[in-house]
Amino acid sequence: MRTELHFHLLPGVDDGPKSMDESLELARLAVADGTDTITVTPHARDVDVLTVPERVAALRAALDGAGIPVRVIEGVELAQDDVGRLTPEELEIAAQGPPGRRWVLLEAPLFLEAPGLITAAAEVRARGYGLLIGHPERCPSLMADGGGLDELLERGAKLQINGSSLTGRHGEDARRWALQLARDGRASVIASDAHRPSRGPVLREAVQILTDAGVDPAAAERMTSATPRAFLDEGLRAA
Repeated sequence: MRTELHFHLLPGVDDGPKSMDESLELARLAVADGTDTITVTPHARDVDVLTVPERVAALRAALDGAGIPVRVIEGVELAQDDVGRLTPEELEIAAQGPPGRRWVLLEAPLFLEAPGLITAAAEVRARGYGLLIGHPERCPSLMADGGGLDELLERGAKLQINGSSLTGRHGEDARRWALQLARDGRASVIASDAHRPSRGPVLREAVQILTDAGVDPAAAERMTSATPRAFLDEGLRAA
């Protein structure tokens, strides 16, 4: 079964589902896509991070009541300018993995330059957390030569590409860069970064796209299943 590490499933907090009914519809689509575990990742800028555990508890109760067989894990997606303002308690709510190998999802900026991301990544590591960088393929300045991507990898960060980039939703450059990162092994996991039923889960389609592009089918599947599960169970090093 597949595992999502970047998925907007909490209702009414950001640009994800607007209602619990919409969250349940999105969860059903994820199950149909072969997923049994979802890490919810609302944008830190749009939610009181301290309320995320209780919001996740309410979502779990609604999923159970609707008979939707998916495990939901609390988390938060951080932008580079979120890192400095988060308290230790808030950062811990955002983090995943076991003690000593906790990590956070830090999104590559869509509209800002990459140097701020490098600075934020260094602060996250200094505070004792590993890093999963979300959708680097959508950040032209990061993908440029000397943009900092190799530096992040050298310091232990892992990369998550969007399945929606592979499908072409975010343009030809993002699609090409996502394929490149998957083919050369720099990307570790694929996530849907789903936001609503109209922008739903696409892990099955992403695996097929990579397979059609010549990536070993087993390797493509691991990016949606075994590897993201291992990140949750075993964590990532901070530096």
